[in-house]
Amino acid sequence: MNTPVRGRRRSDTRTSPFSLISRLTGESEGRRRAEAPAAAHSVARKAGIAAATAGMLAVIAIPVAHAGGADELVRTDLVSNNSALSVQAANNADLRFDRPWAASKAAQEETKVAAASADKKKADDAAAAKKKAADKKAAADKKAAAEKKAKAQAAAKKKAAAIAAAKKADAAKAKTAGFVTGSLKAPIPNMNQTSGFGYRLNPITGAAGELHTGIDYAMGCGTPVNASDGGKVVEAGFQVGGGGNRIVVQHHGGLKTTYNHLQSIGVSLGQKVAQGERIGELGTTGNSTGCHLHFEVVKDGQTVDPAGWL
Repeated sequence: MNTPVRGRRRSDTRTSPFSLISRLTGESEGRRRAEAPAAAHSVARKAGIAAATAGMLAVIAIPVAHAGGADELVRTDLVSNNSALSVQAANNADLRFDRPWAASKAAQEETKVAAASADKKKADDAAAAKKKAADKKAAADKKAAAEKKAKAQAAAKKKAAAIAAAKKADAAKAKTAGFVTGSLKAPIPNMNQTSGFGYRLNPITGAAGELHTGIDYAMGCGTPVNASDGGKVVEAGFQVGGGGNRIVVQHHGGLKTTYNHLQSIGVSLGQKVAQGERIGELGTTGNSTGCHLHFEVVKDGQTVDPAGWL
Protein backbone atom coordinates (compact mmCIF):
# COMPACT_ATOMS: atom_id res chain seq x y z
CA MET A 1 0.00 0.00 0.00
CA ASN A 2 1.28 3.44 -0.82
CA THR A 3 2.21 5.63 2.10
CA PRO A 4 0.59 9.00 1.80
CA VAL A 5 2.95 11.94 1.64
CA ARG A 6 1.27 14.68 3.49
CA GLY A 7 3.63 17.48 2.63
CA ARG A 8 3.53 16.74 -1.09
CA ARG A 9 -0.34 16.49 -1.25
CA ARG A 10 -0.65 19.83 0.42
CA SER A 11 1.95 21.52 -1.72
CA ASP A 12 0.87 19.91 -5.03
CA THR A 13 -1.54 22.33 -6.69
CA ARG A 14 -2.70 19.65 -9.13
CA THR A 15 -4.50 17.74 -6.35
CA SER A 16 -6.23 20.76 -4.78
CA PRO A 17 -10.01 21.10 -5.22
CA PHE A 18 -9.73 24.21 -7.29
CA SER A 19 -7.00 22.65 -9.46
CA LEU A 20 -9.15 19.62 -10.18
CA ILE A 21 -12.22 21.78 -10.91
CA SER A 22 -10.07 23.76 -13.33
CA ARG A 23 -8.98 20.57 -15.08
CA LEU A 24 -12.54 19.27 -15.37
CA THR A 25 -14.04 22.50 -16.61
CA GLY A 26 -11.10 23.43 -18.81
CA GLU A 27 -10.76 26.82 -17.18
CA SER A 28 -8.06 28.49 -15.14
CA GLU A 29 -8.56 28.84 -11.44
CA GLY A 30 -8.57 32.62 -11.56
CA ARG A 31 -11.03 32.74 -14.42
CA ARG A 32 -13.39 30.25 -12.76
CA ARG A 33 -13.39 32.34 -9.59
CA ALA A 34 -14.12 35.49 -11.57
CA GLU A 35 -17.03 33.98 -13.43
CA ALA A 36 -18.46 32.08 -10.45
CA PRO A 37 -21.14 34.71 -9.60
CA ALA A 38 -22.45 34.64 -13.16
CA ALA A 39 -22.56 30.84 -13.22
CA ALA A 40 -24.73 30.81 -10.13
CA HIS A 41 -27.66 31.87 -12.31
CA SER A 42 -27.43 28.75 -14.44
CA VAL A 43 -29.02 25.60 -13.06
CA ALA A 44 -26.80 23.35 -15.17
CA ARG A 45 -23.59 25.01 -14.10
CA LYS A 46 -24.62 24.92 -10.45
CA ALA A 47 -25.33 21.22 -10.73
CA GLY A 48 -21.92 20.60 -12.36
CA ILE A 49 -20.07 22.60 -9.72
CA ALA A 50 -21.89 20.78 -6.94
CA ALA A 51 -20.99 17.40 -8.46
CA ALA A 52 -17.34 18.32 -8.93
CA THR A 53 -16.99 19.71 -5.42
CA ALA A 54 -18.52 16.64 -3.86
CA GLY A 55 -16.17 14.44 -5.85
CA MET A 56 -13.11 16.44 -4.90
CA LEU A 57 -13.94 16.29 -1.23
CA ALA A 58 -14.18 12.52 -1.48
CA VAL A 59 -10.84 12.27 -3.28
CA ILE A 60 -9.00 14.40 -0.70
CA ALA A 61 -10.01 11.96 2.03
CA ILE A 62 -8.31 9.01 0.18
CA PRO A 63 -4.50 8.62 0.57
CA VAL A 64 -2.55 8.39 -2.70
CA ALA A 65 1.10 7.38 -3.42
CA HIS A 66 1.79 9.96 -6.09
CA ALA A 67 0.16 12.71 -8.05
CA GLY A 68 -0.49 10.63 -11.07
CA GLY A 69 -2.32 7.96 -9.01
CA ALA A 70 -4.42 10.59 -7.25
CA ASP A 71 -5.50 12.08 -10.52
CA GLU A 72 -6.58 8.70 -11.86
CA LEU A 73 -8.42 7.89 -8.63
CA VAL A 74 -10.26 11.22 -8.66
CA ARG A 75 -11.24 10.75 -12.27
CA THR A 76 -12.45 7.18 -11.54
CA ASP A 77 -14.53 8.28 -8.56
CA LEU A 78 -16.01 11.14 -10.54
CA VAL A 79 -17.01 8.90 -13.40
CA SER A 80 -18.49 6.22 -11.14
CA ASN A 81 -20.49 8.72 -9.11
CA ASN A 82 -21.53 10.92 -12.03
CA SER A 83 -25.06 9.56 -12.33
CA ALA A 84 -25.87 9.74 -8.62
CA LEU A 85 -24.41 13.23 -8.30
CA SER A 86 -26.33 14.42 -11.38
CA VAL A 87 -29.59 13.17 -9.89
CA GLN A 88 -28.85 14.80 -6.55
CA ALA A 89 -27.89 18.04 -8.28
CA ALA A 90 -31.10 17.99 -10.25
CA ASN A 91 -33.08 17.44 -7.06
CA ASN A 92 -31.22 20.28 -5.38
CA ALA A 93 -31.96 22.48 -8.36
CA ASP A 94 -35.67 21.60 -8.10
CA LEU A 95 -35.65 22.56 -4.43
CA ARG A 96 -33.37 25.56 -4.32
CA PHE A 97 -33.22 27.38 -7.66
CA ASP A 98 -35.80 29.42 -9.63
CA ARG A 99 -37.27 27.84 -12.83
CA PRO A 100 -38.69 30.54 -15.15
CA TRP A 101 -39.40 27.99 -17.89
CA ALA A 102 -41.46 25.84 -15.51
CA ALA A 103 -43.45 28.83 -14.28
CA SER A 104 -44.14 29.85 -17.89
CA LYS A 105 -45.35 26.34 -18.74
CA ALA A 106 -47.61 26.30 -15.66
CA ALA A 107 -49.01 29.67 -16.68
CA GLN A 108 -49.72 28.32 -20.15
CA GLU A 109 -51.51 25.32 -18.67
CA GLU A 110 -53.57 27.60 -16.42
CA THR A 111 -54.44 29.74 -19.44
CA LYS A 112 -55.55 26.67 -21.37
CA VAL A 113 -57.69 25.48 -18.46
CA ALA A 114 -59.23 28.94 -18.05
CA ALA A 115 -59.96 29.14 -21.79
CA ALA A 116 -61.55 25.69 -21.77
CA SER A 117 -63.64 26.65 -18.76
CA ALA A 118 -64.72 29.88 -20.46
CA ASP A 119 -65.64 27.98 -23.64
CA LYS A 120 -67.65 25.47 -21.62
CA LYS A 121 -69.46 28.25 -19.76
CA LYS A 122 -70.20 30.00 -23.04
CA ALA A 123 -71.58 26.78 -24.54
CA ASP A 124 -73.65 26.10 -21.41
CA ASP A 125 -75.02 29.66 -21.46
CA ALA A 126 -75.90 29.35 -25.15
CA ALA A 127 -77.64 26.01 -24.54
CA ALA A 128 -79.54 27.49 -21.58
CA ALA A 129 -80.59 30.52 -23.65
CA LYS A 130 -81.71 28.26 -26.49
CA LYS A 131 -83.73 26.09 -24.12
CA LYS A 132 -85.27 29.18 -22.51
CA ALA A 133 -86.27 30.53 -25.94
CA ALA A 134 -87.73 27.15 -26.91
CA ASP A 135 -89.68 26.93 -23.64
CA LYS A 136 -90.98 30.48 -24.14
CA LYS A 137 -92.10 29.69 -27.68
CA ALA A 138 -93.74 26.46 -26.55
CA ALA A 139 -95.60 28.36 -23.82
CA ALA A 140 -96.71 31.02 -26.32
CA ASP A 141 -97.88 28.35 -28.78
CA LYS A 142 -99.75 26.57 -26.01
CA LYS A 143 -101.41 29.82 -24.94
CA ALA A 144 -102.36 30.66 -28.55
CA ALA A 145 -103.79 27.17 -29.03
CA ALA A 146 -105.80 27.49 -25.82
CA GLU A 147 -107.14 30.90 -26.88
CA LYS A 148 -108.03 29.55 -30.31
CA LYS A 149 -109.80 26.60 -28.73
CA ALA A 150 -111.67 28.90 -26.34
CA LYS A 151 -112.78 31.12 -29.23
CA ALA A 152 -113.91 28.10 -31.22
CA GLN A 153 -115.84 26.79 -28.22
CA ALA A 154 -117.43 30.21 -27.66
CA ALA A 155 -118.40 30.44 -31.33
CA ALA A 156 -119.81 26.92 -31.26
CA LYS A 157 -121.74 27.73 -28.08
CA LYS A 158 -123.10 30.91 -29.62
CA LYS A 159 -124.10 29.06 -32.76
CA ALA A 160 -125.78 26.33 -30.73
CA ALA A 161 -127.67 28.98 -28.75
CA ALA A 162 -128.81 30.65 -31.98
CA ILE A 163 -129.94 27.31 -33.39
CA ALA A 164 -131.79 26.53 -30.16
CA ALA A 165 -133.48 29.94 -30.23
CA ALA A 166 -134.48 29.45 -33.86
CA LYS A 167 -135.87 26.02 -33.08
CA LYS A 168 -137.78 27.46 -30.15
CA ALA A 169 -139.22 30.19 -32.35
CA ASP A 170 -140.14 27.65 -35.00
CA ALA A 171 -141.75 25.48 -32.36
CA ALA A 172 -143.77 28.42 -31.07
CA LYS A 173 -144.74 29.33 -34.60
CA ALA A 174 -145.68 25.77 -35.37
CA LYS A 175 -147.68 25.61 -32.20
CA THR A 176 -149.57 28.74 -33.17
CA ALA A 177 -149.96 27.59 -36.74
CA GLY A 178 -152.96 25.41 -37.16
CA PHE A 179 -154.41 26.39 -33.82
CA VAL A 180 -158.00 27.53 -34.22
CA THR A 181 -158.94 30.42 -31.97
CA GLY A 182 -162.63 29.81 -32.59
CA SER A 183 -163.10 33.15 -34.26
CA LEU A 184 -161.87 34.38 -37.62
CA LYS A 185 -160.13 37.70 -38.12
CA ALA A 186 -160.49 40.02 -41.09
CA PRO A 187 -158.07 38.97 -43.86
CA ILE A 188 -157.34 42.62 -44.83
CA PRO A 189 -156.93 45.73 -42.68
CA ASN A 190 -159.89 47.76 -43.97
CA MET A 191 -162.78 45.74 -45.28
CA ASN A 192 -164.76 47.68 -47.87
CA GLN A 193 -167.50 45.25 -48.76
CA THR A 194 -168.79 45.59 -52.34
CA SER A 195 -170.79 42.37 -52.60
CA GLY A 196 -172.19 40.10 -49.87
CA PHE A 197 -172.95 36.42 -49.55
CA GLY A 198 -176.13 35.15 -51.40
CA TYR A 199 -177.89 35.16 -54.72
CA ARG A 200 -177.24 38.01 -57.14
CA LEU A 201 -176.77 39.00 -60.77
CA ASN A 202 -173.46 37.88 -62.22
CA PRO A 203 -171.43 41.09 -62.75
CA ILE A 204 -169.70 39.64 -65.80
CA THR A 205 -172.46 37.63 -67.56
CA GLY A 206 -175.48 39.44 -66.06
CA ALA A 207 -177.16 36.13 -65.30
CA ALA A 208 -179.66 36.25 -62.42
CA GLY A 209 -180.14 33.84 -59.55
CA GLU A 210 -176.48 32.93 -59.22
CA LEU A 211 -175.22 32.19 -55.70
CA HIS A 212 -172.32 34.40 -54.57
CA THR A 213 -170.41 32.06 -52.22
CA GLY A 214 -168.41 34.69 -50.34
CA ILE A 215 -167.91 38.38 -49.63
CA ASP A 216 -166.03 40.82 -51.88
CA TYR A 217 -163.80 43.45 -50.29
CA ALA A 218 -162.52 46.16 -52.61
CA MET A 219 -158.95 47.45 -51.93
CA GLY A 220 -155.99 48.49 -54.00
CA CYS A 221 -154.06 45.78 -55.77
CA GLY A 222 -151.04 44.74 -53.74
CA THR A 223 -152.74 45.14 -50.37
CA PRO A 224 -151.44 42.45 -47.95
CA VAL A 225 -153.79 39.52 -47.38
CA ASN A 226 -153.50 37.67 -44.05
CA ALA A 227 -154.63 34.28 -42.81
CA SER A 228 -157.91 34.63 -40.98
CA ASP A 229 -156.88 31.88 -38.54
CA GLY A 230 -154.06 29.45 -38.05
CA GLY A 231 -153.94 26.31 -40.14
CA LYS A 232 -152.35 24.40 -43.02
CA VAL A 233 -152.26 25.47 -46.67
CA VAL A 234 -154.10 22.82 -48.67
CA GLU A 235 -154.33 24.72 -51.96
CA ALA A 236 -152.06 27.40 -53.47
CA GLY A 237 -152.19 28.20 -57.19
CA PHE A 238 -154.29 29.38 -60.12
CA GLN A 239 -157.89 28.20 -60.28
CA VAL A 240 -159.22 27.73 -63.77
CA GLY A 241 -162.88 28.04 -62.64
CA GLY A 242 -162.63 31.82 -62.26
CA GLY A 243 -161.02 32.30 -58.87
CA GLY A 244 -157.66 33.28 -60.37
CA ASN A 245 -154.75 32.99 -57.93
CA ARG A 246 -156.25 31.17 -54.98
CA ILE A 247 -155.20 30.02 -51.47
CA VAL A 248 -157.14 27.63 -49.24
CA VAL A 249 -156.23 27.20 -45.55
CA GLN A 250 -157.49 24.21 -43.56
CA HIS A 251 -158.40 25.06 -39.95
CA HIS A 252 -159.46 22.92 -37.01
CA GLY A 253 -162.96 21.46 -36.76
CA GLY A 254 -163.67 21.04 -40.52
CA LEU A 255 -163.35 24.77 -41.19
CA LYS A 256 -161.64 26.27 -44.25
CA THR A 257 -161.07 29.77 -45.59
CA THR A 258 -160.35 30.70 -49.22
CA TYR A 259 -158.64 33.78 -50.68
CA ASN A 260 -159.31 34.49 -54.40
CA HIS A 261 -158.24 36.81 -57.28
CA LEU A 262 -154.81 37.37 -55.60
CA GLN A 263 -152.11 39.32 -57.32
CA SER A 264 -149.44 37.07 -55.76
CA ILE A 265 -149.19 33.97 -53.57
CA GLY A 266 -146.75 34.02 -50.64
CA VAL A 267 -147.14 30.47 -49.27
CA SER A 268 -146.72 26.95 -50.55
CA LEU A 269 -148.77 23.79 -50.41
CA GLY A 270 -148.55 22.03 -47.03
CA GLN A 271 -147.16 25.07 -45.24
CA LYS A 272 -148.48 25.89 -41.76
CA VAL A 273 -149.52 29.48 -41.14
CA ALA A 274 -150.51 31.44 -38.04
CA GLN A 275 -153.49 33.71 -37.60
CA GLY A 276 -152.73 37.15 -39.05
CA GLU A 277 -149.71 35.86 -41.04
CA ARG A 278 -149.30 37.39 -44.50
CA ILE A 279 -150.03 34.84 -47.20
CA GLY A 280 -150.44 36.91 -50.40
CA GLU A 281 -151.42 40.20 -52.04
CA LEU A 282 -154.84 41.43 -53.16
CA GLY A 283 -155.34 41.50 -56.96
CA THR A 284 -157.70 41.03 -59.88
CA THR A 285 -156.85 37.71 -61.48
CA GLY A 286 -159.46 35.25 -62.84
CA ASN A 287 -163.07 36.38 -63.36
CA SER A 288 -162.77 39.85 -61.84
CA THR A 289 -163.96 43.35 -62.67
CA GLY A 290 -161.35 45.12 -60.48
CA CYS A 291 -158.93 44.83 -57.53
CA HIS A 292 -160.71 43.06 -54.74
CA LEU A 293 -160.56 39.99 -52.45
CA HIS A 294 -163.20 37.30 -52.74
CA PHE A 295 -163.19 35.72 -49.24
CA GLU A 296 -165.00 32.47 -48.46
CA VAL A 297 -165.67 30.34 -45.35
CA VAL A 298 -166.29 26.61 -45.83
CA LYS A 299 -167.72 24.49 -43.02
CA ASP A 300 -167.73 20.72 -43.46
CA GLY A 301 -167.54 21.14 -47.25
CA GLN A 302 -170.31 23.74 -47.51
CA THR A 303 -169.81 27.48 -48.11
CA VAL A 304 -171.35 29.65 -45.39
CA ASP A 305 -171.71 33.41 -44.89
CA PRO A 306 -168.37 34.73 -43.63
CA ALA A 307 -170.13 37.54 -41.82
CA GLY A 308 -171.22 35.10 -39.12
CA TRP A 309 -167.58 34.16 -38.45
CA LEU A 310 -165.87 37.50 -38.48
